[in-house]
Amino acid sequence: MSITVLHLTNKAYGFPSRGAVRRVKPIALICIHITGNAKNVGAAAATNERNYANRADSPGPSAHTYLNRDGSGIEAISTKFAAWSNGITRSPNTKNAGINAVLALKAKGYNPNECYVREVECVGHPTGYPVTAAQQETLAQLIAADAKASGLPINRNTVHTHADIDSEQRPNCAFPPAAREARLASIIKRANEILHPVVAVPPPAPAPVDATPYSEAQMAADRGELAAEVKRRVAAEASLAENVLLVKAALVKIVAARAALG
Repeated sequence: MSITVLHLTNKAYGFPSRGAVRRVKPIALICIHITGNAKNVGAAAATNERNYANRADSPGPSAHTYLNRDGSGIEAISTKFAAWSNGITRSPNTKNAGINAVLALKAKGYNPNECYVREVECVGHPTGYPVTAAQQETLAQLIAADAKASGLPINRNTVHTHADIDSEQRPNCAFPPAAREARLASIIKRANEILHPVVAVPPPAPAPVDATPYSEAQMAADRGELAAEVKRRVAAEASLAENVLLVKAALVKIVAARAALG
């Protein structure tokens, strides 16, 4: 993840006044946006978007982070401040518990932007320049880092898009409706993998190999042990055969004795 810090100097952020630090702890990790400017998608696009937000006396919009299409980006605002990115809530996604929590804070007088640790603008356009795989990877890394710092969980209730806030004027921000949930599920899964990496268990070490040279004396000793073992087995087999003969002879005597009595 390559993010260059280039903070706004015009203080186009903060609530209730320009440049003010946060007055409420965020309850969600991220709101993802797409810039929607098909004419600004080149290598300097993120810098251009940041510079536009930094114009003198700008009323917004602004975002914490702007991502180029290769996944690199510009940090324009520290997460100590709330950005000016979400605008008005229009037909929000009330099926999402996280959005309902945002609306509850709004009802208490807070701006929806204050609910998010980070607002990210992905350079692109919903139809011609959708969010790239590289941008999604950087989003996952940012989400994981913010989750670690804030203690918030990574799930669909803490990872939103602008369309979750405004489904009327921003229905395709940052993903078209048909692809939105699948894209978010992929980002959430990857962010959790980054936050909680699976530690591979190494295989057991191989048994040590005896590197002692096999001497002539050892070879002779081994041959002697082998010969003795063969001799013992031959003697045991002979003894077994002798015992079998003795048993047979005893049986013959028993049978003869019974016949004589009969």
